[in-house]
Amino acid sequence: MTNVDDIYNFAFTGAALKFHDFMRLVNYIADHQFDIEWHPLDPGLIMRRSNARTNQREFQELIKRYLQLTPEQRTLIADLDTIGQKQLALLGICKAYPFIRDFIVEVVREKFLSLDYQLTDGDYQSFYNRKLELHPELESFAESTTKKARQVTWRILEEAGLINNTQDRIILPQFVNQRIIKGVAADNPALLKIFLMTDSELKAYTA
Repeated sequence: MTNVDDIYNFAFTGAALKFHDFMRLVNYIADHQFDIEWHPLDPGLIMRRSNARTNQREFQELIKRYLQLTPEQRTLIADLDTIGQKQLALLGICKAYPFIRDFIVEVVREKFLSLDYQLTDGDYQSFYNRKLELHPELESFAESTTKKARQVTWRILEEAGLINNTQDRIILPQFVNQRIIKGVAADNPALLKIFLMTDSELKAYTA
């Protein structure tokens, strides 16, 4: 039986990485010492689009991901370069959405470690088909939703710097700041796999 924390859902289709919006949220909270867990925040202060409904939907996704980060990670992200900030933004997504986490760990990382650097639609479909047996909730999604989930998954990987673009999908090596490694390892060392680390690296960093 699937653990409730590992149930797949495709709410991430409401927003890809949305890096600039996410960092506006991070910086607003850091600058104003705002407690997002206890006080509502106006999406209009963060989002920069005229469509209020879209703003609200995307904003709620960003909040969900931000709250997945530990207090240490929330402090750290505001003090990193762009690459590190994108890596922690991806971490928030992976903690919020086991589907994305599992795809990166089980497909992207495994291909990268086997020196096969190109991802294909077939890789995605094989992963999806394998998961159907373990995650019957996938059967409940409409075809249009599953199609969008695939498109947004590729977009997230590109925006996070895991692949070069959504056409070629060449997997890119990851260079991870030691502060990020320490902050993620203190939370859950297994999550370092989303940065494509080898097993020997994981042992060294978590010893």
